[in-house]
Amino acid sequence: MLLRDHPRGEVCFMLEKTTRIVSENLARAIDRRSFLKRTGETAFAGLAALAAGQLIPAVASAGSIPGAVPKTPSCAPPGPYCNLNGVGEPNGCHGASCFQHLYQGTVYQCRVYYIYQAGCWTTAASGGYWTCCDCECGSPRVTTCGCAQFSSSPAPRPDVPGPGATA
Repeated sequence: MLLRDHPRGEVCFMLEKTTRIVSENLARAIDRRSFLKRTGETAFAGLAALAAGQLIPAVASAGSIPGAVPKTPSCAPPGPYCNLNGVGEPNGCHGASCFQHLYQGTVYQCRVYYIYQAGCWTTAASGGYWTCCDCECGSPRVTTCGCAQFSSSPAPRPDVPGPGATA
């Protein structure tokens, strides 16, 4: 049985014929070399963007806005965040490192508080990592506080030299 003999065969035959004519005209109009070159460039750029996490930023950053720093640290300090103005923001810190803390009207120098085995740790958060440190202030200890710094990669504290670093 031929396609033309089918009840809807004439319509299918006309559609097939039109598709063939359009495809042949398109193939004659497009330079195959430039088409393959553009397709290759586009595929390479797309794969490079995908590898860099730029093509689908919502998936790459686990649902957060790309480049946005979460406002609330994912830390649990032994007191408020080290601050110099009585507000709970960590403005008495140098990054995640302990520096100074205002307590009952006096500013105390702070250092890492090794209340547990480590005084600092890294916590994964939406779009990056929080480096958090427990701090003790005063000598002898008068009060405790904490510091935090957000980073897009889990890096060690900037004030602690890594392997191979010179002091």
